[in-house]
Amino acid sequence: MENKKKPKQFLEKPQYPGGSKALREFINGHLQYPEDAMEQRIEGVVSVAYQVTDEGDVENPTVIKGLCPSCDAEAVRLVKLLKYGKAHNRGVRLKSNCKVNIKFKLAPTEPVKMVVSYTTTPSKPKSPKQPRPKGEGGGYSVTW
Repeated sequence: MENKKKPKQFLEKPQYPGGSKALREFINGHLQYPEDAMEQRIEGVVSVAYQVTDEGDVENPTVIKGLCPSCDAEAVRLVKLLKYGKAHNRGVRLKSNCKVNIKFKLAPTEPVKMVVSYTTTPSKPKSPKQPRPKGEGGGYSVTW
């Protein structure tokens, strides 16, 4: 008969206060899109690996997958701002390896709206007794 007990985990990993949803909100709230990346319309994901000490401090942030130098620097800056909760491991010192993906996405630009306006003026018939020749009618003008 197989033993179906859950294995005990004796060491705690530091957790971000509020969980992964709070971590995502922090990153989205503090992200400052680099000017050069914005001008060149650069979008994508930067992956950053880092270590978290048992005190909750972030150490050694390293870009695993970069996008452009300015976006990579912004991602590292954000990771350095993170502060995790303390892990209580009965005196055992522990560093946890973590990874986060930071998305750089620009707001969609408004398409250029083209407005076309026109006016019509009826043409005057030559005389009421003569029928109008085919193809003769009103005119229009288009202004941009």
